[in-house]
Amino acid sequence: MHALPMTQTTPQDPQARLFALIPCAGSGARAGTAQPKQYQPVAGQPMVLHTLAALARVARLTAVLVVVAPGDATLNAAAPRLQVAPCGGPTRAASVRNGLSALRAQGAADTDWVLVHDAARCLVTPELVDRLIDACLRDAVGGLLAHRVADTLKQAVDGRAAATLDRRDKWLAQTPQMFRIGALAQALDRAQQVGLEVTDEASAMEAAGHAPLLVPGGAQNFKVTWPEDFALAEAILRSRE
Repeated sequence: MHALPMTQTTPQDPQARLFALIPCAGSGARAGTAQPKQYQPVAGQPMVLHTLAALARVARLTAVLVVVAPGDATLNAAAPRLQVAPCGGPTRAASVRNGLSALRAQGAADTDWVLVHDAARCLVTPELVDRLIDACLRDAVGGLLAHRVADTLKQAVDGRAAATLDRRDKWLAQTPQMFRIGALAQALDRAQQVGLEVTDEASAMEAAGHAPLLVPGGAQNFKVTWPEDFALAEAILRSRE
């Protein structure tokens, strides 16, 4: 890794920079692919490259850090503002914690912002990322892209519907999720110390007593998880061409 670029300013906080952090060390077992799903070809190239291409078009990002598993040489840092850190951990939370440490080691400040984004959300657009940034720069906590639940929600018991849940206040968490580096690192450290399993950054912040802002995302910003998701992601990417 190289030293981080010089400070870029924002109107709301003249000293804060914005970094993107992509945890990219998982195996993607649920996807049923022969290789880690982030490297599975979609619309002609590894899925994560679509993700990185979208982030590369967000001019306000100072740098994009991709956290890969130790020994993973699939990616390189040839693209502008892209850095690769082989410090991935056994869980998403561990990879993000290690990535935050790498950013700090390269000069990022605790008051800088970090946008954590799933490598497998390859349909994110620069417009969605900019929408999140615009909303969170004015917020004391930060927040995340999310999508309102439209379907009827069922609670299951032994494979049968046992209850219908109120969907009016339910949202599907998406990424990026944008928080101050110091606050997020502290929240993830605390979650680890108390043995709390967190599946996204917002849940760690919630456990630390914060209330992240929900910023409307979009139905196409889904996480490629199951085998059938690849065909849908490819169709959407081809339609954008």
